[in-house]
Amino acid sequence: MKIISYLCIVLYNKSMKNILLFLFAVLLITLFSTCSFLYPLNPWDDANVYMTIGNAMLDGKELYVDIFDHKGPVLFFLHEWAATLSRSSFVGIYLVEIVCCYFYLYYSLRTIQLFSDPSQAPRKGRDVLHRGHRGEFVWLFLIGLLTYTSDFFSYGDSVEEFALPILAHSLYHMLCYAKERQLPGRTHAFVMGIGIALIFWMKFNLLFFYVGGILALLYIAKKREQTKELWTLAAWTFAGFVLVTALVLAYFVIHGSTDALWESYFLVNIFQYHGSATNGMPDVWWFKFVKLGGWLLLMMPALFLRVSEDVKLLVFATYGVLLLSFATLTVQFYYFLTIFSFFPLLITYFNAARRRELVSPHGWKFWSGVSVVVVLAVSTNWNFVTLLNGTFPHRVLEMAEIINANESEDSEVLTFSSYDTGIYQHTRHLPPNKNFFLSSILDPEIKAEQKEWVESGKIKYLVRVIGAVNTCHDYYDAPVPANYKLVYDEEELFRYRFATTPHKFLWNLTWPRPLLKYIMEPVTVNQRMQVYERRP
Repeated sequence: MKIISYLCIVLYNKSMKNILLFLFAVLLITLFSTCSFLYPLNPWDDANVYMTIGNAMLDGKELYVDIFDHKGPVLFFLHEWAATLSRSSFVGIYLVEIVCCYFYLYYSLRTIQLFSDPSQAPRKGRDVLHRGHRGEFVWLFLIGLLTYTSDFFSYGDSVEEFALPILAHSLYHMLCYAKERQLPGRTHAFVMGIGIALIFWMKFNLLFFYVGGILALLYIAKKREQTKELWTLAAWTFAGFVLVTALVLAYFVIHGSTDALWESYFLVNIFQYHGSATNGMPDVWWFKFVKLGGWLLLMMPALFLRVSEDVKLLVFATYGVLLLSFATLTVQFYYFLTIFSFFPLLITYFNAARRRELVSPHGWKFWSGVSVVVVLAVSTNWNFVTLLNGTFPHRVLEMAEIINANESEDSEVLTFSSYDTGIYQHTRHLPPNKNFFLSSILDPEIKAEQKEWVESGKIKYLVRVIGAVNTCHDYYDAPVPANYKLVYDEEELFRYRFATTPHKFLWNLTWPRPLLKYIMEPVTVNQRMQVYERRP
């Protein structure tokens, strides 16, 4: 243990800290994101939709006019840039994820240090990792590991993942003011405005976080008679927001498609989108109590431990309003990833327990607990475990191989009554239609367009996935025309992406099955992967 401690002391200094954080970010993303080069593909339909649109935009198609999804334009600009690096992989997104992870870790560490026990700080001339600071880095390690191995992270490439470092940056500076009366500089305020704009133009409902935070900061500033200073910083924040917004709007003004932006991003999300075919929530009565308990657990550090009333108010406002958005909107499990921006506040638990001599960052009990958390986090991560077991989904690659082997001038590909499986990316084809995947929006115009393309006879390969999500499937299903023959029909284990019950989650991991088969019935759900080829 002394050797490890001394090694950390050598590494953890001002010149090496950022390198260490960056290497940790590379490790986490490489092991647990399916955008990593370790994985043959990203099996998430949402991520594949984003990359398909990025490829289409790179080929000259106009966003929301020629190709459609209801997410914000910044997300698709990002994937268009990623497509310039690789049209057939997620290497560009992999690099973006590493950068996002680094800044999330960096500002999480700053927040941990903000709430560290002053009595454990290193004395002048002592090593920066002595006692308290070494414990801070252990906490950072656990926070990073739990974030990127959690099921909330899903497969990688979610809006919430890209928003996480922005929220961590904002929360840190808000807490600095609430706890230390330290207002951020104008540069930080400007950067915060840029971050807010990026979130707004990816997924605007995530801004509930800032609604509560702004109200809390206004109250605190008024109490401290610093309202003028706060409004000055707000102006700089607004300037950052305007800069990004002007660049986004310029794209649509140049293309003459501002109406398409308004309808596709704002009107559809506000009035038509009601969540996907499944909201990912376990359909069991006790889950609501588990969810509530988890929320309260994360609130307790700020509400009941030794922090100022201003800190309690700020966390209650930001965290509470964010949870309110979860309560009022259709929620997918990956939405909860944004909650991890508050995880550094758990350092207050550790400090309280240390003051009562309940734990020690140097004792065997502490390190045993850390080891148990690490083993559980890694061994229950679906992505990593299935990769090691050789059970990671791969049927899409087999489908793409058939299509690529019979390439011709008229080799158009169309997914119908299905999500984007990644077939466009792996065959390097672009969808011929605007609404190229099964939408969660039950729109008769989209249904008519899909049916028209299926029956047009212009498409050489029809691709369909059956059984994964059924709610919208029946609505958008269209009979396969008689002039098509089935050339591929295989089953693949479908991951309950956010385990609907604990035993389904364990069965999908595969490694607990030898033990589970003695106490419960096997629980597997298959989806059919089909390719139809037009007859000559």
